[in-house]
Amino acid sequence: MDSLVRLTAEVLRQLPYATNAAITRTAKEAVAAAQREAGERLQIRKNFILKRIRILQYSRVGNLTAVIGVDRNVQGSPLILGFLESGQSGEKTGSGGEGVAVPLTGSPARPSFPQSVPASLRYTNLKLVNRKGRKSTYVVPGVGVFERLAAGGRKWDRASKRLITVDQSDTVEIYAFKPSVPLATHVHLREAMLAVISQRFAAIFTEEFEKEIRARAAHLSR
Repeated sequence: MDSLVRLTAEVLRQLPYATNAAITRTAKEAVAAAQREAGERLQIRKNFILKRIRILQYSRVGNLTAVIGVDRNVQGSPLILGFLESGQSGEKTGSGGEGVAVPLTGSPARPSFPQSVPASLRYTNLKLVNRKGRKSTYVVPGVGVFERLAAGGRKWDRASKRLITVDQSDTVEIYAFKPSVPLATHVHLREAMLAVISQRFAAIFTEEFEKEIRARAAHLSR
């Protein structure tokens, strides 16, 4: 009887550790589920977008609380991933007077839809001042950003779907100005995470609790 009482006391003492481990494991599985949800519904061009869905606060034995969600703490333009959550709607608007600069698919800024904009042609990197910018770019107010290509330059050919070399100087539009861009694609990040918590926490906690019981029993039997 004494050994049973001692074992019970030891297990109860370890209960917060088992709970902490179960919360952390469940949080990691919930984050993975939300990342899969985003990857299946959105065109992800950079993996760092998925990594923004993460554990924002880890559980600790002294504070058995984990926080999971979208980390919006990024440099540059605000991360819109959180605004695409199911049930929300809105529009992306530009901070400048021209509205939103949308890279045109089939242009040097975005040869094909899945591709990211090359660093040298990112809108902010063009350093547009007085309607002129780097990479021989210039602004047509209310229309967009254009790039001058010298003979021998390369541009995306929509017909052949490949980069071609131009024989003579050419001009191509790489960004179009839009008053706003609707955020129409919805994801279900919260739903995906809550489903994991509902379906998996009890089983994970049982596993962690059993580990503690076996570990303490083995320790007391020595």
